[in-house]
Amino acid sequence: MRLFVVVSLALVVSCSDLYVIPEDLYLIKGGAHESNLVNSPLSKIRTLKSNGLAFTARFDESARYDLESNDQDDINKLMGFAEANSHHHDNSARLGWRYSVDKDQIEIFSYIYDDGDLTYQHLADVNINETIAYQINLFEDEYEFVVNGLVFRQERNADHMTGVYYMLFPYFGGNSVAPHDISIYIKESF
Repeated sequence: MRLFVVVSLALVVSCSDLYVIPEDLYLIKGGAHESNLVNSPLSKIRTLKSNGLAFTARFDESARYDLESNDQDDINKLMGFAEANSHHHDNSARLGWRYSVDKDQIEIFSYIYDDGDLTYQHLADVNINETIAYQINLFEDEYEFVVNGLVFRQERNADHMTGVYYMLFPYFGGNSVAPHDISIYIKESF
């Protein structure tokens, strides 16, 4: 009887692991801007399938960097999408990030292109190795950025409502390339 209970418990625990969605590793190699999706069945060529994007992200110790120049203030990109059949430098909404040497934290930003004009806003600071929930929700006249339950709204151009919205993934820079390999762990909510 004991063997039956032990085997049954082992099966329950191992079967429950089948329903856990793992984090996907996005790796930005040192000397590069673009990230690569490591060991995942997902494709980096995708369109947005709803009126928003929801995911968790975690930065490990590799997100610490010191460029020792003004490029330290450049905003890297986390996740987002281009809007209305546009290039992402024309119309897009993303969450951005950069490492603050002074705070030893990751600073999170909204990062919006509207007809080629860039605006960004500091939203929150997060700790290294902390898993944070993020959302970008689309409404007719505004974006809603959510960072760990905190809600921020920014104006949206209603002219961008129709067309294909393609996904945008982690990217380093600005001007500088990643000074070393940087790992970002993301779990999308579908």
